[in-house]
Amino acid sequence: MGFLFAFPTLSIAREGAPLPIMPVSEVEPGMVGVGKTVFQGDKIDEFNVKILGTLKNFLPKKDIILAELQGDRLQYTGVIGGMSGSPIYIDGKLIGAMAYGWQFSKNPIFGITPIEQMLEIESSFGAFGAAAPQSGAAAGPPAGATQLYNPFEAPANPLLDGTFGESGPAAGSFTAGGASLTRLEVPLIFSGCHPEVVKRFGKIFAPFGLVPLMGGNAGDEPRSAARNPTFEAGSAVSAQLIRGDISLAATGTLTLRDGDRFLAFGHPFLNFGPVDFPMTAAEIVTVLPNIAQSFKISNSTTFMGSIKTDHTNGVFGIVGSQPNMIPLNIVLKLPGPKVESFRYELVRHKMLTPVLGAITLINSLGPVSDALSEQTLRVSGKIDIEGTEPITIDNMYAGSMAASQLTQALQIIIQYLYSNYYGPAQIKKIELEVDAEEGFPRVQVREVYLDRKTVYPGDSVRIEVVLDPYTGPKFKERFSVVMPAADSDTKLFIMVGAADIITRTEFQLSPNRFLYTSLEHLVRLINSTKKNNCLYLKVVKLEKGLILGGREMTGLPPSVWSLLQSDKSAGATLPLNDLTLVEIEKPTGYLVNGFKVIQVDLKPRP
Repeated sequence: MGFLFAFPTLSIAREGAPLPIMPVSEVEPGMVGVGKTVFQGDKIDEFNVKILGTLKNFLPKKDIILAELQGDRLQYTGVIGGMSGSPIYIDGKLIGAMAYGWQFSKNPIFGITPIEQMLEIESSFGAFGAAAPQSGAAAGPPAGATQLYNPFEAPANPLLDGTFGESGPAAGSFTAGGASLTRLEVPLIFSGCHPEVVKRFGKIFAPFGLVPLMGGNAGDEPRSAARNPTFEAGSAVSAQLIRGDISLAATGTLTLRDGDRFLAFGHPFLNFGPVDFPMTAAEIVTVLPNIAQSFKISNSTTFMGSIKTDHTNGVFGIVGSQPNMIPLNIVLKLPGPKVESFRYELVRHKMLTPVLGAITLINSLGPVSDALSEQTLRVSGKIDIEGTEPITIDNMYAGSMAASQLTQALQIIIQYLYSNYYGPAQIKKIELEVDAEEGFPRVQVREVYLDRKTVYPGDSVRIEVVLDPYTGPKFKERFSVVMPAADSDTKLFIMVGAADIITRTEFQLSPNRFLYTSLEHLVRLINSTKKNNCLYLKVVKLEKGLILGGREMTGLPPSVWSLLQSDKSAGATLPLNDLTLVEIEKPTGYLVNGFKVIQVDLKPRP
């Protein structure tokens, strides 16, 4: 049973005894009341408030009650970040939750979200709860989705572009002295993170009114899900985005618990609608007084349940409900015998998950990313996906930016899985193994030699590639390529070089080669991404071709070519500007740089 009204007393069903509430229409200036929150540990304390009035239509169809904090403690600290959701009572009746405030205010004045508005949240969960397992990845192509896979550039992500939340979730509509009455800033506690990670990623969440702070995680095993009877109105709570060897959690206050249902925050967490985020109890270590706004410093503790709806008026969740998280396991092999293992769980969300994956990986790589010497990182692993083959990861990154490059590569892959045109992939698990070594084994493609420049069908052409390491003597790699059939004089181009330059050349010549026609096709393209530690040789012909079913069609007879280009086949084929006749991948122990192109003349045999 959910939250219930019983007119005319307007009360909420609560463990058999109704909790009366006071509608905003009955709240008058001058009334005095009490609020509940935690200032230290898990002990719920009361504080006094005085009602100043009501802002009608503060947000569309939403009223806000203005009140002032009373008492020496709160006169000193002012409104405290982490008090969001603190229930406010008048004569024992719940009127709403602390949710809004002014920065730099000389008096501790704050805004209260009326309880009637918060009670609307559960009805939205009933209407849209089926989308919650997708956690923001609703059916159909997401905004900005593309059908072009570019291994160097991720699809648009408003969270990273800074375009999401810039005018909505944290914005207020009432100003005084040039300052806006906005939702209270919420401490976003990074536990188990390097300070550089907090600095780098914390600013991404600023548009949502989240303030990154270093904190702790005293949580127990997340699957214990105890139904803690002390988890009640006024308790400190944490909404988690990552749990495990890192905890990333926003601290607020529980407004109301009714059996296994709860309301908190009084304003949005991220304003993402249907979600599936873990909620834990929290322990307040201390309150940090600050001129702009004071904050609670906290630890996440016992897992309590899941947030199901992230709404304008607060968050709604269910006690004991297990969220559907993505396990991410990382093994880091450091120089020497030392091996470190990391285990995480990430929330599922089209904008959040790629960023959270990057946070966990770059934090796990801390021992090597912080090193002043140059590092080589060899990564292997896989991403298991529901209903299709896994994505296999096997690559090498080197130099002072190796950790950042590896992190960006993983983030791009996850972003494509969530923001592709054919709907989000259901990621089951991510496993990575990173082998770290000292040094930067680079090699440059210097020269390419052929044993002849005029060739005939069936000829076996020998190709020598001179590679020049940055340390050590030059050496050669050798290829043998059999020439294709030809009915007339044809110019062929032999491209030899590094993965990135070969791929960019393919993009330039025939971008349609990277258009995917299904999620399965996208996974195949990702799995075919060229590797940094391999030397590539391609023989291409600058001739019009076609892609059918994700595969290049070469040497088509005129009749077949004509059929595939007809109106009856429209949409089934994609044009190419070049045809790949031969492609060879040769692993090396180096990070390959450079690119060479040699033209040869292919003639029919006399």
